[in-house]
Amino acid sequence: MSTIRIGIGFGLSRLGMPDPETICRYAERAEDLGIDSIWLSDHIVGHEPSLDIACVMALFAARTRRIKMGPSVLTLPARDPVQVAKTYATLDYLTGGSGRIIMAVGLGRDPRQCLACGVPPEERGPRLEEGVEVLRKLWAGPDVTHEGKYYRFANVTITPRPARGALDVWIGGNTDAALRRVARYGDGWFPSFITPDEFRSGMDKLAAYGAQSGRTIEPGEAGVVILTHVTNDRARAQQISQLVGARFPKAPESLMARLAIGSPAECIEKVRGYVDAGCTKFVLFPIAAPEDLVAQIELYGREIVPHFA
Repeated sequence: MSTIRIGIGFGLSRLGMPDPETICRYAERAEDLGIDSIWLSDHIVGHEPSLDIACVMALFAARTRRIKMGPSVLTLPARDPVQVAKTYATLDYLTGGSGRIIMAVGLGRDPRQCLACGVPPEERGPRLEEGVEVLRKLWAGPDVTHEGKYYRFANVTITPRPARGALDVWIGGNTDAALRRVARYGDGWFPSFITPDEFRSGMDKLAAYGAQSGRTIEPGEAGVVILTHVTNDRARAQQISQLVGARFPKAPESLMARLAIGSPAECIEKVRGYVDAGCTKFVLFPIAAPEDLVAQIELYGREIVPHFA
């Protein structure tokens, strides 16, 4: 059996916000097609429409039975980790405690997300580390006391806790600082918008940083988010690429090395490049208008996933 797992993303709304029924069909069809997981993009505030991801995950929990789900990634420093621990323990319960809830956290791409929540941007890094510590303590047992720099409480119990024990916590980001965080206290690495060569280099650095910390991150405990659009229409592929380029300004060659946009064969080739670099877990994040979202994952499920099954 293949060890490669392919999930999908949800939440980039530059092309419009899908209605609730489309959101439900998106998750239901993903499950029907054998897609491994759904990862939700986290934006607390902003000019583009966005949804609270815990609310959407609760909706998915009610409409699906098997597919896994998690944040991509949760801006943990902007939130109280006690409340986050409670929310994700509740989601674990609502999905039957079957391991369907996954946790991935990071600083957040935009420091203004934290600033809007009263957290100075320079505190994001240390708050992230302490926040992960708090999550693990509260998920592991009752009567937790924590005396940290940012969070302090005594004899706190969350019930129910995750049925299988503390959730694994993957760390997002692709900088050296992010890799050092993964090596020090992460269970896995979850970068986005990187090339296969950058993934390979990151895994080499992660092994070296882990050795310095006396920890090992297994090669299978890493996954990549790839912005994706499958189409045989060359003009449409170019239009989507330009849309992404406007948001992430890079030289055209560098930009295209980070995307899977084009025909099914071209997208398969892009994913295979990451497989050759040692990656086994993927999130294909569709760049599509609301009316095209379900059609996109139909293509992922029929044209891409079977090539790696």
